Parts: sequence; structure tokens; C-alpha cells
Amino acid sequence: MPIGPAGKLVKNQIPWRGDSAVDDGQEAGLDLSRGMYDAGDHIKFGFPLAFTATMLSWSVLEYGGAMEAAKQRDSALDALRWIMDYLVNAHPADDVLYIQTQKARQIS
Repeated sequence: MPIGPAGKLVKNQIPWRGDSAVDDGQEAGLDLSRGMYDAGDHIKFGFPLAFTATMLSWSVLEYGGAMEAAKQRDSALDALRWIMDYLVNAHPADDVLYIQTQKARQIS
């Protein structure tokens, strides 16, 4: 998964990249460690991430055969699962949705 994943990196293909945000959500008793970064910072934005999941899902549906031929379908599905695990955990109740995670000092 060579994009911007957060959390405990299980299939880390880039040696200089390490785990990050492993404690996100702990203050609320949640595991919000997964997800993806989108702008070179350490903030996870839920709405752009949901859009990414939608487009990635649609791409797998439309072009899954070509992805399989290029040996990229499994990577796409791994990335999608990583995103969806985060989004499901960010919606712990019918009336609760965490839409952004970051450390308070990151935004000035």
C-alpha cells in the first residue's frame, strides 16, 4: 500500500516509512489509527477519505480485470479495506461521526 497510510503498517513496502497515529481515537475509546493522510501532514479528513473510498471502489468494479492483469487489484483492495476500517470505526453510533483526526498542536 504505497500511498499515505496511517496506523500500524502491516504491509509496509517503503522502508523509510514507519507507523504513525497509532493512538488516534484513544481519548474517545476508539481505534482511529488507520485511514490515510492526504496533504503531506498528519491530519486525516473523513469526507475526502470517503470520496477516495468511493472512487477506489468504483474503479475496482469497473476496471478490476485490468487491475488483476497488472497485479494491482489486491493492493487496491488492501487500501480500500484500510480506509473502510477507519471509516467504520469513526462512526461508533448512529449520531456520532468523527470527521477529522489530528493532534491539537498541528493546526495553527
